[in-house]
Amino acid sequence: MQIESLLGLIGLARRAGKLAVGEALTAELVEAGRARAIFLAQDAGEATKRKVMRHDARVPVFRVPCSKEALGKAVGFAGCAVCAMQDVGMAAAAAKKLAETSPENAQAAQRVTEKKSHIDSRKGLKKDKKSRG
Repeated sequence: MQIESLLGLIGLARRAGKLAVGEALTAELVEAGRARAIFLAQDAGEATKRKVMRHDARVPVFRVPCSKEALGKAVGFAGCAVCAMQDVGMAAAAAKKLAETSPENAQAAQRVTEKKSHIDSRKGLKKDKKSRG
């Protein structure tokens, strides 16, 4: 897997305004119900890992095989241990890239894919209702 393409996608989400960077903003996004995937750097501290893993029941958590510095560079900061994506399409694309890195990431990717298909099916229902007028 090319980690650069994943980091590019995370950077694109940041520029699009669809990424929360840091523990506090990630927690806010999860509490608001708008987070679709959480990305955790491999060298994140134990306290950060514990805080983030509490959200795993609600939002899939991916362990990104890169350092805090590399993840931070992708989002425009000196370092970033955790970030959360709120766009389901971008989250699904990132999940697809991370699925082969570990069994935990494969399970999280499955959850994101299921969520995306659910959201896409609901969008179809809304379009049908509008067209029936």
